[in-house]
Amino acid sequence: MTDITSAAYAAQMDAQDPLAAYRARFVHDDSDLIYLDGNSLGRLPTATSAQVAAVLHQQWGDRLIRSWNEEWMALPTRIGDKIGRLVGAAPGEVAIADSTSVNLFKLALAALTARPDRHKIVTDDLNFPSDVYILQAAADLAGRPCRVEIVPRPMAFTAR
Repeated sequence: MTDITSAAYAAQMDAQDPLAAYRARFVHDDSDLIYLDGNSLGRLPTATSAQVAAVLHQQWGDRLIRSWNEEWMALPTRIGDKIGRLVGAAPGEVAIADSTSVNLFKLALAALTARPDRHKIVTDDLNFPSDVYILQAAADLAGRPCRVEIVPRPMAFTAR
């Protein structure tokens, strides 16, 4: 019978591990540390330092605002395409963005900023309460008196 608690068994399993080669792709300053924190960024990939340096020095430092058009604007769809392959989506079907709530807030505040003559946001009573709170936050930040008006749903939409 194999003693699965022995160091020899652990070493044998490590030698057979098809993922063992990936260990070299990460920074390991303390070889005795077993790091299992699932809420962390995890171990630093060795390639990350070079990538961060490239973003800082070339994309931001050298290219300045040009990096938006050359690389950064395409990132939501480029990364979305990579995620899309994992879930069986076609290219262009997945994009990375802020949450729906964050986008609603940005949209409402942008609309209020674009139309300073407007002082009211209208929504209906079927809206999620959290969305109403988001609209109120945008109204509060509009820089002028602004309110959220909740209108009752038409009777045709009443549940039976």
